[in-house]
Amino acid sequence: MTDQHWFAAPAGSPPAGAADGPTRIAELRGVIDHLDQRIIALLAERTRVVQELTAHKTDEATVRSPDRVRQVLDRVSDLAVGNGMPPEVAVGTYRALIEELTRMQLDMLAARRAAASAGEER
Repeated sequence: MTDQHWFAAPAGSPPAGAADGPTRIAELRGVIDHLDQRIIALLAERTRVVQELTAHKTDEATVRSPDRVRQVLDRVSDLAVGNGMPPEVAVGTYRALIEELTRMQLDMLAARRAAASAGEER
């Protein structure tokens, strides 16, 4: 599959020269599978950066950072609009992502504190 996209046609109408019905569905599902592969690779990279960032955070307030969350969600909404995507989809996706990464960071912070505590007891 190439990175070619079929976004030029109005929503719900097939692009000129496109296959019809089941053939086109299979083609588009292949495009989605390819996009999912790229998205997961980028999310994995983002997760690694968050993990490194967490090493520099010392408390729950710094992990939760509501001002930063709002900044990210606002930026994602703007990016979605600029790319012709419904901002609700982007913001909802990022809310879920941020919620899970916040949980991961809190777990990492707790583990780091537990290890430090265990080290002090020795």
